[in-house]
Amino acid sequence: MRKYLLSTSALAGAALLSTTAIADVTISGYSEFGYNQNDHSVAALDGNNMSLDQEVHITFTNKTDSGLTITAVNEFSTEDSANDDVFMTISGGFGTLKMGDSDSVASGYDFNANDLIQEESAGTLGTTATTALATISTDSGIGGDNTRNVSYSIPAVGGLTAGISMGTSETLVGSDDFTAFGVAYNLEASGANVTVGYASSTKEGTVDTDKTSIGVKIAYGDLTLEAGNGTSEASDEDISSQTVGVTYKISDALSVGFATATAEDDLDAGEEYDANHYEAVYTVASGLTAVVTVSDFDYKMGTDADAATANYNGTTTQFKLKASF
Repeated sequence: MRKYLLSTSALAGAALLSTTAIADVTISGYSEFGYNQNDHSVAALDGNNMSLDQEVHITFTNKTDSGLTITAVNEFSTEDSANDDVFMTISGGFGTLKMGDSDSVASGYDFNANDLIQEESAGTLGTTATTALATISTDSGIGGDNTRNVSYSIPAVGGLTAGISMGTSETLVGSDDFTAFGVAYNLEASGANVTVGYASSTKEGTVDTDKTSIGVKIAYGDLTLEAGNGTSEASDEDISSQTVGVTYKISDALSVGFATATAEDDLDAGEEYDANHYEAVYTVASGLTAVVTVSDFDYKMGTDADAATANYNGTTTQFKLKASF
């Protein structure tokens, strides 16, 4: 990703007005335009549509005389005039302290093989474009609860890394306080890079929501494999989910990937979800990528009274052109 750096020399004039340390400023961003063909058993969700995702990222970085690195990150979703991640970090020999609106550490330590696929679709189960049709999981990850929180990550000890997050409601009255934890260990074995890890989160409510994720990721040359197992327990939910995926780099310009996901709820008899994702990623030029993804999914409602519709299934074919700056 090309980045435009406004160095301290470009801002030197500001020093005449303030004794505050002047930060380096990095501006980057991306734009993704997509065309989606939806073959869905629900008539309202059947048909074709176009999508746009565009963001601008502005990062301020300052290094203190004492050796601390202080960073402020501002990410803006420009297609819908909304903030994304807005946070500050303080890093040093003690580790990293992160404060603001961002994902918890769980999102960096959970194992979800769907992450090997850039543009997987889960019907409407895992998107915000339309109302979710069910409460079941579509992958084995935890997610980050992108909200106000403070996180601490230890400095790496050999191959061991770990972190913890605590978040609260932004108002005085709220029941969405949460804690999250993650740990991972990375090692080299017979020429392969292996990472194993575990993540968990608890979100308060009338009934707490507890999630866990455990898994392994193996990278060997141009081949990457990942497998994860997740659980989610809440009111009327005892969900277990599994994902397995693989990517292979055919050339410097072309790579292919596959991931599969399954989930079932033990408290809603017969509620099940299955999906397969197939993808090809082609680098057209530096900073410009084309992605073709085919996702087929099948959801069975079972006895889930919270689901907004009956059984459904379908296939979504996506083409996306991505430009990074």
